[in-house]
Amino acid sequence: MDNFLPNSFPENIKKELDAINKLVMPLAKKTTRYMFWTFPLIGVSVINTIYLLFMGTKGTEMYVLLFIYALLGSIGLALLKETKINKKEIERIGVRYILERIRRSSIISDERKNYYIYSVKEQPLHAMENFVKFLQEEDRMNRWKNYERKEEKNSEENETL
Repeated sequence: MDNFLPNSFPENIKKELDAINKLVMPLAKKTTRYMFWTFPLIGVSVINTIYLLFMGTKGTEMYVLLFIYALLGSIGLALLKETKINKKEIERIGVRYILERIRRSSIISDERKNYYIYSVKEQPLHAMENFVKFLQEEDRMNRWKNYERKEEKNSEENETL
């Protein structure tokens, strides 16, 4: 699915994507804040440490500054590690919701549900693409069942006349 533009989806798919978004949004905001601070802290630390080691004057003041820059760098690296952990957790939350939503479906056959569950578990990077395909198939099946019910109702009305 090359063009993954949420605005181009039908309402039922938008609703499901919004539900996933609501689940991951608090963690995504936290991760974004961490990323905002990670690279400046690491960059400032590395640049100033290199400057102090090769161009700075020797003395006790240099060691204090080296310690401060090392501390800033370690905080930046810790935030980077936390960001990676949060990204994995965001992916897990999304996949968990997708799998639960597929299992809850009463419209799709168990065989097709198992196919989509297998696809999501085996290819978590393509989970959203498979989920959208599932929702499209579910919508198609739902419309087909509604069409059949409408046809049955019309044929019953015609028989009574």
